[in-house]
Amino acid sequence: MFALIGIATVITAAAMRIFPLLLVGVVLIGAGNAGNLQSRFAATDLAAPARRGRDLGTVVRATTVGGVLGPLMLTPGEMLGGVIGMPRLTGAYLFSIVAQLAALILYLVALRPDPLRVAQRIARAAVSAGPVAAEVDRPIAARYAVFATAASHVVMASVMAMTPVHLSHLAHIGHGAATTDVTLLVGTTIALHVLGMYGASPLFGALADRLGRVQTVLIGQGLFAASLLTAAVWSDVQAAVVVALVLLGLGWSASTVAGASLLTESTPVALRPKRQGVSDTAMTASAAVGAVLAGLVLDWLGYGALALFALGVVAATTLLSPLGRR
Repeated sequence: MFALIGIATVITAAAMRIFPLLLVGVVLIGAGNAGNLQSRFAATDLAAPARRGRDLGTVVRATTVGGVLGPLMLTPGEMLGGVIGMPRLTGAYLFSIVAQLAALILYLVALRPDPLRVAQRIARAAVSAGPVAAEVDRPIAARYAVFATAASHVVMASVMAMTPVHLSHLAHIGHGAATTDVTLLVGTTIALHVLGMYGASPLFGALADRLGRVQTVLIGQGLFAASLLTAAVWSDVQAAVVVALVLLGLGWSASTVAGASLLTESTPVALRPKRQGVSDTAMTASAAVGAVLAGLVLDWLGYGALALFALGVVAATTLLSPLGRR
């Protein structure tokens, strides 16, 4: 619901050319996205420990369709919006309205009963049935899971947010590309990036179940390192930037799927909503700050330097990984 109100606000702001109202709409869309993001934890509430990562990865993969098609809808949306008289660049929101309405109906109809409430009832029934093993609470591991997930999201969001600006600069300066060509280039790049984020998530979920949560987080950090080094060394080559964005998406997928699984299994059922909420808040807040700082770094030092700064976050996540096994 927040996202639908936000979309309407953004379109109105664009039509009236009111920038502060545009920011309000973007915040509302972000709030709606935060609620949607929480849905991935529903897959872990009733999952068996041996399949928790795989089940979570399957839910994350479900976003591939919208995530990949969404950026590719920029050009058709712009054309459709122009036909019906919408403000320029807002036409793609027509597709978003349809998708958000479908998701809202699905949540209201299909997600009943709530998996978390079922898990809580099972836990209470087990306690009342007699002596049972106490639920495991590993707060140090849970804190590392929150940190690793937030740090990985910062790396992904800060570099990804600046990539369209960088690609547009390369296209205009190096090739004198038309605006439509630039839009297509950016849309295709982001689509491939999102495919890397979500398409391989069941694979990384299976790896998290087989190899371990922390080990899979480290695989994600290795993918991040390959991405960022590629972006830093070949920052002026369009093809290299596209490859870097795909690797960036894969690194995010491995780290966040494994991190979310680690957080869930390190936390008793009664504490999960609070810790999962803290994790998502840390993800979004740190990514917002990271995106702002990324803009400054891009403006002052360039895209290659931004990749190197992000590499420092990857190093911190890697060095602190022993805490995830505590």
